[in-house]
Amino acid sequence: MTKENPIGRVVSVSGAQIVCLLDGDKTSVDGVTCSLEVGAMVTIPTPRATVFGLARGVSIPIPSAQGADDEMQIAEIDLVGEILNQDGAPGYFQRGISVFPTLGNIIYPTTQDELRQVHALPSIATAHIGTLYHDRTLLAHIKTDDLLAKHFAVLGTTGTGKSCAVTVILKAILREHENARILLLDPHNEYSQAFGAQAQRLDPASTLELPYWLFNFDELCEVIIANDELRNAQATLLGEAIIAAKAEFLDKGQKVAYAITVDTPMPYRILDVLSHLQAELGKLQRAEPLPAYQRLTGRLKTISTDPRFSFMFGRPGHDRMADILADLFRIPVRGKPITIVDLSRVPSEVLNVVVAVLARLTLEFSMWSGNASPILMVCEEAHRYAPRDVGLGFEPTKRALARIAKEGRKHGVSLCVVSQRPSDLAVEMLAECNTIFALRMSNPSDQDLVRAATADTGMGLLDFLPALRTGEAIALGEGVPIPQRMTFSKLPANEMPHAKVSSFSTAWKGENDQEESVQAVVERWRRRARGATGRPRVDAKGVATALQDRAPHLAGRQAS
Repeated sequence: MTKENPIGRVVSVSGAQIVCLLDGDKTSVDGVTCSLEVGAMVTIPTPRATVFGLARGVSIPIPSAQGADDEMQIAEIDLVGEILNQDGAPGYFQRGISVFPTLGNIIYPTTQDELRQVHALPSIATAHIGTLYHDRTLLAHIKTDDLLAKHFAVLGTTGTGKSCAVTVILKAILREHENARILLLDPHNEYSQAFGAQAQRLDPASTLELPYWLFNFDELCEVIIANDELRNAQATLLGEAIIAAKAEFLDKGQKVAYAITVDTPMPYRILDVLSHLQAELGKLQRAEPLPAYQRLTGRLKTISTDPRFSFMFGRPGHDRMADILADLFRIPVRGKPITIVDLSRVPSEVLNVVVAVLARLTLEFSMWSGNASPILMVCEEAHRYAPRDVGLGFEPTKRALARIAKEGRKHGVSLCVVSQRPSDLAVEMLAECNTIFALRMSNPSDQDLVRAATADTGMGLLDFLPALRTGEAIALGEGVPIPQRMTFSKLPANEMPHAKVSSFSTAWKGENDQEESVQAVVERWRRRARGATGRPRVDAKGVATALQDRAPHLAGRQAS
């Protein structure tokens, strides 16, 4: 194939990088005059293949004072892939280099037809998510299987279009795979309108059911036991009481042919746990100090009767595990392939534990189902649940998410990590993401972490991170054809994630003190503290009566 308008020649080859001595004159590509710029793609024809590269940097090593036309200009180019010549005809584009350019090879700008060959990917499953920065007529695609099989991350500071980018990617996947299964953890209730009828929304005040007996022992200890000097004693008592309560449940109902442990996900009643603790407390020879019994029973009574935790304590003694998992993971899909778990109304003191439970259930369900139902788990604000600072705690959550990051691909669980502060994320989270969509970032620590997290070529593109516009991203990794700067597709107004942002300039223009009284704010505040039902908390002494009294209300909540 004969090409025109060369831009230079190869003067250095070092691994996957070459140096090009530019002609210095402006070139013409498809009739449009242009100059080689950072991020532009070039081609190097060789007898056996056409090699593709990305301009990493351009420079004038010895500039003259007058800016003469004969100044030496060089370009550093990262090699990204090739099209091998098969029987004299070009084949298809593939990542990696098997035929390296040699000194003196001529370098050309990439034509639009060649760009189409690189980004078309006709033989694999793809979905388009936007357009390419250097040619807005060409679609930017994701390679669906490579994206999902090896985890991916969407990173960018607040206001850069991060949530919209997540929505566009998920919608692109659903457009091609209507029976996908996606679990989206939504900490700010942003995505409620983004997916319309395709989404099943679970709200702790009404539709989310995550019973305490689905929690493993470590998770339950995080919810119930304070981190004080009696923590170990209370944990010992709680473990023994749970085993006794499970045995009591089995005596009243079904028989099983397997050993029951403290982590076995099967129902038991909090009242049976309290009865066991009370019986132990009444013995002359107590195994643990008296305050340990008092603190544990007090906390159990308080939390089990608090309406804010009704999604955990709503149906004691009922084995609905299969129904809960089917609803959570959309089995069958029935036209709603995505589950949005609204975490904005989960009590803050158990939020991270709830995320840990959901992550663990996702992985273990996929493991025990034999990978028959692959699941994509989208973790918004991931830095909140898996912080880099070990002093912040959240160990059960970090362990659950890290386990998905390390083992999920073997069991059919894909992880999407979404964060506005990559430098605050646990290192192992980004290290396991083979595809990264990096939106605008100005923090040097965040930029450095993204550079360290990806081994992809085209690293020069990351220098654009502080200058990206809203909705633009640098896409790197195995889930995209090549490293690229791209613009995500625009969403209709009624499908955009809704983030509640106050307009100070509007609110401060006039006197608005009469719009809502302070007393109304106080009442709503107190109602939130009491729970969605608006009923006051029940005194700890009335735990049995309280559970019975709440039964009709909870039954109605589940029916709705």
